[in-house]
Order: sequence, then C-alpha cells, then structure tokens
Amino acid sequence: MSLNERLPPQANQRERAATEAPRGARRGVLLATMLAALASIVGCAASQPAVILPPGKAEQPPAPVVTPEVGPDGVPNVNVTGGLMFQLLAAEQALQRGDAGTAYNTYLGIARSTKDARLARRAVEIALTARANEQALQAARIWVDLAPQSPEAAQTLGALLVASGEYAEATSLFAGRLKAAANPAEELTRLQQVMARAPDRRQAFKLIDDLAKPYRDDPKFGADVRLSLSLAAFGAGDTARAEQEARDALEQRPDFERAAIALTQLLARPSSDGRVEPADRAKALEVLAPFVQKNPQARGARSAYARLLVGDGKVDDARQQFELLVKSDPADLDALYALAVLTLEQPARRAESRQLFERYVTLATDGKNPERDADAAYLNLARIAEEERDFKSALVWLDKIAGGEQYLQARMRKALVLGKMKRIDEGRKLLASTPTENAAERLQLTLTEGQLLREGGRYKESYALLASALAKSPDDTALLYDAAMAAEKLDRIDAMENHLRRLMELRPDDAHAYNALGYTFADRNIRLQEAYELIENALKLAPSDGYIKDSMGWVYFRMGKLTKAREWLQRAWDARQHAEVGAHFGEVLWVKGEREQALAIWRESMKIEPDNETLRATLRRLKVRL
Repeated sequence: MSLNERLPPQANQRERAATEAPRGARRGVLLATMLAALASIVGCAASQPAVILPPGKAEQPPAPVVTPEVGPDGVPNVNVTGGLMFQLLAAEQALQRGDAGTAYNTYLGIARSTKDARLARRAVEIALTARANEQALQAARIWVDLAPQSPEAAQTLGALLVASGEYAEATSLFAGRLKAAANPAEELTRLQQVMARAPDRRQAFKLIDDLAKPYRDDPKFGADVRLSLSLAAFGAGDTARAEQEARDALEQRPDFERAAIALTQLLARPSSDGRVEPADRAKALEVLAPFVQKNPQARGARSAYARLLVGDGKVDDARQQFELLVKSDPADLDALYALAVLTLEQPARRAESRQLFERYVTLATDGKNPERDADAAYLNLARIAEEERDFKSALVWLDKIAGGEQYLQARMRKALVLGKMKRIDEGRKLLASTPTENAAERLQLTLTEGQLLREGGRYKESYALLASALAKSPDDTALLYDAAMAAEKLDRIDAMENHLRRLMELRPDDAHAYNALGYTFADRNIRLQEAYELIENALKLAPSDGYIKDSMGWVYFRMGKLTKAREWLQRAWDARQHAEVGAHFGEVLWVKGEREQALAIWRESMKIEPDNETLRATLRRLKVRL
C-alpha cells in the first residue's frame, strides 16, 4: 500500500486548515499532529511494516541547491519566487487530491534546496500522518541536519530511530544531546518519555541506562537522573531495578518529594485484581511517614500518605493529614473533598461534613476551576440530607445533577429517596424513564428498583423482579446478591443460600457473600458453627470491615460467648457507628449487666437512624424505653 493510499481524505482537510492558520497557531497544530502520529508509529512499529513511498514527482523540479544566508531569527533568507510559491501550493493541492507522495517529495526537495528546516518538518508530518515510518525517518534526518539545535527535531528523529530499531544511531544522537544540554536530567526525562512507547522496551531501557551512566552520581543532577531511570525500568518491566533507583534518588536527595512518591507507588502498586497487599502498603507507609514528618511542606507526599492511611483502614489518621492540607491551603479542592468524605464516615460529624461539602461546592462553582464540577459533592450532600430524614432537601441536591457521569447515580438515588417518602410507584416511574446507554446501566436500574421495592416492604415484588432478571443472567453476581437479600426478607432461606453459594463459586473472594449467609444463620440462631466459619472466612477477606466484625460479635453472642461478643462488637462500633451495630452492641451490654452503657449506645444509635428496623425490634423485645 502506498503513502497516497494510506492518507485518508479527511486528513487532507486538516492539512489545509493547518496551512491556513496564523503562524503561531499553525506551529502548534503541526507539532500536535506530528507528535500524535509519531506516538502511533512508535507504538505500532513492531507489528506494522514501513510503508514504501512511490517515486512520485514534484510538480516543478526543485531549484539548484544553494546555501542561503540565515536571518537573525534563524530562518533562511530565501527569495520566494513565483516558482517556489507555485511548488508549495501545488504540494498542498496534491494532498487535497490524496497524492501524499508528491506532496512529500516536493516539500523534501524544497527543504534540501532552500535549507529551510520548517519544510523538512512539514515533510515529516506528511509521512507521519500516513504512518510511513521509513519516509518520516528520511525527512527527520534532513530536519536535524538543517536544525541541529532543535530539541523537537532531535526528539522526533530519536523516536523514529527507536521505532525502526536503529539503536546505535539513536544512542549517538541522544548522547550528543545530553552532552550539550545545560540540564542533562531534563534531557534524559524527555528521552525516557520517548522510550516509553518503544516496541522493545528492554532494549530502550538499556539505551537509557547506558546514556545515564556519566550522570547518575552527579551532585546536582544525579537524583533526577536516577528517578528517570526508575520510571524507565518500570516501563521495561524491571520493578526491582525501578525500586532501587527510586531509593537511590531519595538517598542522594533526602527531600526529593517526587522520588518519595514514586517509591511508594512502586512499593504499594496494585495487583492485577486492583488490590494492594497490606504488607506492601506497610512498606510504603514506612517511607512516607518519616518523609512527611521531615518535610511538612511536601503537599503531594502528604496527600499520598493520607490516601495510603485510608487504604490501611486508619481513617482518623488520614483525616488529620487532610485537615493539615486544607488548613495550609483552604482552596485545595482534592484535599477538601477527601476530608469531607472521611468526615462523613462518622455520623456524629455529619454537620461538619455538610459544611465541608458546601465549601467544596462554592469553590468548584466560582468560575475559577472550570475543569471541576460539583456533582459528586451534590450526591454526598443529598446523602447527608437523606440520613437526616430531610428528604425534600435531598431531592433538591439531586436535581442539581442534570447530566454527566453522576447523572445515572443521581436518578437512582432520587428513586430511593422517593421510596422513603412512601412514593414508591413514582420512584419506579422515574427509573423507567431514565435513559441508558448499555446493558450494564440497565442492570443498575433493575437492581435499584429491586432495592426500592425491598426497602418499601414489597418483598414479593422485589424478589419476582430480581428472579426474573436472574433467569436471563443466571451468573450475574450483583443480581445473585440482591436476589438473596430479597429472598431473606421473604424468609426463603433455601433460595437465599442457593444464590449466595453460587455467588461464592463465581467469586470466592467476595467477603460480603460469606458474611451475608453467616449473619443470616446467626440472626436466626441456626447452624451456628457453620455461621461462625462463614463469618471467619469473610473476616480473612476483609479484616477491617465493620459490618463483618458486627457479624462475628453477633454469632459469638448466639453461641453464648458474651466476652468475645462484647469484644468484637466494640471493634465493630469503633469501626462503623451504624444503628444496627449499635442495636447488637447494646443488647450484649444489656445481657452482661452493663445497662447504663447499653442505654447510651442505643440512644446514640437512635440519633443515627431512628427508624432502623433492627434497633426498634431490639428495644421492643427487651421492653426498653429510651
């Protein structure tokens, strides 16, 4: 396939638009187009053969080679004759006709004769747009010859050499650039970015590694060089080397924030299933904790430290870090949002969380942060209003979300709020009228409708809806779980167990499936040993989950082990102050004779969720009046 055939007609229109743009704008358009095409070539070079350019002719033969004088702006003083102008216009017209070969040859020929590097760059762009690696490389060599001081030309040529496997020539080119650079670390960083898309990343890393040797221990640039090596090693799949280079960079410059963050990201990198092992997170915390202490102004490191603490279940410690970030910069939207979310996790601090979210909304909508929207904050403000049983305010917040990524979530939440207002059928109509783009979104609406019916006490309708959907998708894990919850409300424990057992087969690491079945057995005071084993397995999978701790405390209570029950329910209450947890904790305290403490826990639970079914049933059964 020829270069002409590779160049689509719509690309010709882009060429014309770029040509007609003002000078400054044109350069930006050309460079952006070139780099995008170059990235595509580098990424595809291993699997795509180079395109052979047909020997097309220029519309006019190029002028004899001359050596024009160079003006003060570095551009050759070329006498723009009518013939030269005709050739340039003819080249652009050839592109419009889809004759990229002629356009390429014309631009390259004029570049040689006039010594104008801009025309060589244009020839590179034409070849890159058509993904013609060989021709782009030829033009790029001429571009570098004509503009030897141009970083853009050198970077383009280097990337094309790497894409073509010409590592020896690339090494020579980049070594010269490094030697001439005022800051070799910056030059090496640019090189690392080019190499990130090389077809053979190991060979590319070897190139970078060889080039970096003279600069690794440089007292001024060594730490930056080692950080670039760390990134390059990681891109080549050598994580051990990447970690070591990041450590060495931090050792060379102990206050090097980027190196500290990079090292912790390497140490706590997620596995293929998105999980971070607790031991890996602990190693990362060991790096960041002392770094933040010694470098209190390192905001990026402090933010990374706080997020690691959240992942480690240390919510209070994380919130303290975000509080410091917000205190030092009240306009830091990321820190402000994280602080609001963490504060929301404690029901007793709900009012404080609302104030933080409202501050976030004010800052995100003041026109100074056009890249931000407040939709996620609106969702959380609606959640707070809902928990305070201010359903009208919850609807007001949700109605502010008119589109975007959070729109579907807002519609589903609105339906559930309507359900709590005893307007279940209105909520169902809302869900039915919600537009969806794919099957996954339609499934979310079905799950929400099932929840709406279940929470409204219409258990038969809920189970019928979910069972019908499950018949069409029998192995959908979300449907299995929700159908199990609906079956439990109908006291159909056999159906619930069947759904949850199937879910465990499909997802043996789903802690909530084990917990749901174990808790159901414990709550009904049946199969207690099996309930204990199920909950124990759930705890192994999610050791910091407050609800699973609650289940463990409850099964111990059913087994008559009150001391163990109290211990686990205290842990659950500390982890998650929820009304149902409070109901269980209070009952154990009541039975143990710690009645004043039981009453205090129940009163606190009533503040959190006064209509909680488990809490009210517990108080009725024990004949307690608060």
